[in-house]
Amino acid sequence: MGRTDLTLITGSALVVAIIIGWSLRWLFDRMNTHGPMAADEVVARMREAEAAQAVAELRADEAETSARRTEAQLKAELEAAMTGLAAARRESEQWRSEAEAWRTEVDELRGH
Repeated sequence: MGRTDLTLITGSALVVAIIIGWSLRWLFDRMNTHGPMAADEVVARMREAEAAQAVAELRADEAETSARRTEAQLKAELEAAMTGLAAARRESEQWRSEAEAWRTEVDELRGH
C-alpha cells in the first residue's frame, strides 16, 4: 500500500466519520426538539412556574398580614367588649344592691 492509498483511505474515513457524526447529531436534535417537550419549552414552563410560585408566595404573605391585622383588631374589640361587660356587671350589681336595699326599706315600712 502506497502513500496515496493511505491518504485516500484516511481522508475517506474522516469524511465518513463526519457524515455519520452529522447524521447522528441531526437525529439527536430532531428527537429532542420534537419530543414531548423541547428544551426551550421546558425552560419556559419552569420560568412560568417560578413566576407563579412568586405570585403565590406574595399572595400568601398578603393574606397572612391581613389575617394578623384582622386578628389584632378582633382582639382589641373583644377586650373593649369584655371591659364594657365588666362595667355593665358592676353597674348591674350596684342597681341590684340598691333595689334590694329599697325592698328591705319598703318591707320594714310595711311591717311597722
